[in-house]
Amino acid sequence: MTQPTEHLVALARPVRHEANNLLAAIAGTADLMLRAAGTDKEKARAERVQEAANRLEALLRAYLALAAPPAEGTDPRKAIEMLRPVLALLLGPGRVAEIAVADNLPRLTATPAELQSAAMDVAREAAAQAPKGGGLRLALDAAPGGATLYATPTPHGPLPEPRFFPAA
Repeated sequence: MTQPTEHLVALARPVRHEANNLLAAIAGTADLMLRAAGTDKEKARAERVQEAANRLEALLRAYLALAAPPAEGTDPRKAIEMLRPVLALLLGPGRVAEIAVADNLPRLTATPAELQSAAMDVAREAAAQAPKGGGLRLALDAAPGGATLYATPTPHGPLPEPRFFPAA
């Protein structure tokens, strides 16, 4: 592991804790602004602050999950879904990342960290092949003996080689 990566991993949980404290202050202030809004313009401003705080929280959680992944036993759907804000950054402005996780997944041997790492790998490959203005579809589907993870550029990109994760 490189030294900068080790620092990122070591600081992920304290950064998450501090970010949560700061976001709570911002969200609380936005809530007060919303309650005190006397005009539609003030209400719209408070709603924009709330939306920005929500987006920032999701982005920080997704980014920090790469350094300090969700705990063992985390639902694969949740582990993959946490990446949505990071996938949006990977694609760039105006491009959409669709996430599809099958309901009938078996229990997998892969850890949440392994799923997230593989998801970022296949998403990066698909994003590079996406047409201008296109996006990607990241899917985790049930397969005999486990699950397959793949990402395809949208619209109508080539079907890549899926990554297989065996059932536990």
